[in-house]
Amino acid sequence: MVEIGLNFDRFFDSMESLADTISESLQSQVTIEDENHHVIGYSSHQFESDPARISTIIGKRVPDSVIIGLRKKGIMRQLENTPHPIRISGVMEVGLGPRLAMCIKHQKEVLGYIWVVDAGNLAEGYAESVVEKAAQIAARYLLKQRGWKTKQTRAQEDFFWKLLTSHYGTEQDIKRDAELDNIMLPPGYFIGVFEPERAVDDHFLLKFRQTAEGYSGASLVFMTTEHNRIIVLFSFLFSIEGTQALSSFMRLLIEQMNKGEGCRISGGCSLYYGDYLSAAVAYMEAMSIVEIKRLLPFQARELLLYEDMGFWAHIPAIMEQKRSRGRRSPLLYPLKEHDRVHKTDFVKTVAVYLTFNGNLKESAAFLHIHTNTLMYRLNRIAEITGKNLKDTHYRFSIYMDILTEETRQLNQWFVEG
Repeated sequence: MVEIGLNFDRFFDSMESLADTISESLQSQVTIEDENHHVIGYSSHQFESDPARISTIIGKRVPDSVIIGLRKKGIMRQLENTPHPIRISGVMEVGLGPRLAMCIKHQKEVLGYIWVVDAGNLAEGYAESVVEKAAQIAARYLLKQRGWKTKQTRAQEDFFWKLLTSHYGTEQDIKRDAELDNIMLPPGYFIGVFEPERAVDDHFLLKFRQTAEGYSGASLVFMTTEHNRIIVLFSFLFSIEGTQALSSFMRLLIEQMNKGEGCRISGGCSLYYGDYLSAAVAYMEAMSIVEIKRLLPFQARELLLYEDMGFWAHIPAIMEQKRSRGRRSPLLYPLKEHDRVHKTDFVKTVAVYLTFNGNLKESAAFLHIHTNTLMYRLNRIAEITGKNLKDTHYRFSIYMDILTEETRQLNQWFVEG
């Protein structure tokens, strides 16, 4: 092997310093990634660069288009099956110029990758020796980090569950344990709960974390799972006013996971809190949104933030009260009786009309009838009940009765619709 000097015969406390040392030895740009193509170190020296490297450094991860392009050409397979550095011609359709690259491995396990920009100045033999030596150092570092991370992850998860279950008596107790476990607590936070319609496995969790952390300004502090449910505590690196940024983060996260994993996800987010004794309350707030969306998926489909919870927060208690009393709605009785005797759909008509906020066009389209037919039905409903749906008190009361007494039938109507 070619002698590479003493630059690598020392302790490296980060992959940034290792990337800089490789860069100094080869006078070229260097990027070090973990096994999931997240950037864990890149050289700080300024040279000209290609689009792939610029996008990787800005996004802290290799763009999917680059990874897909390399896999299509068989380059990733060659890289992962070769124990030495390889020279790669440019894949210009994805913005990647020539590279000298090596897969960082421990036995047969992939730990990461080293990429060196090849501008034609990498001396044959010497450059390969430098990268191979660097890969050995990176492997030791990543294995050590993995062991530390496992221990740290367990400590963080235990600490998070203590917060969620009101284990602590004072803020001082919380801060003491956080310091003992080297946990950095942001000054304020939200708690989010997410329920996907599929099993939550390691792949799903990894994708969820990557998607959440890819949102500019969001910081995922804790993440855990329970009963196929993902629970997170997160904050923003910037001060937010109103709910726009929070709502945007929640919607984007759910939409991207829906699209990427091909499954529907229900989610809810708590109010903002600055004290960690309130974490259990925040957890219950987020959970209550998910529970309402499970009970009434169509009606509560737009609900994401506890700040917008309103009367939905009282639905479970009303349902329980109605079950315990065994009494049915006198407001619904005349319509249900008319439907039973005359085979009409007046209860469904009211349910659809109120769900769509009295919008005649949307309601008629959902019911597959003409707006004139809908108007006729609404007039007949007023005649039968002696009540007008324009009356706020009656409108709200009968809608609440439908939501809490006709829940199963309601969900069937809207699933069919």
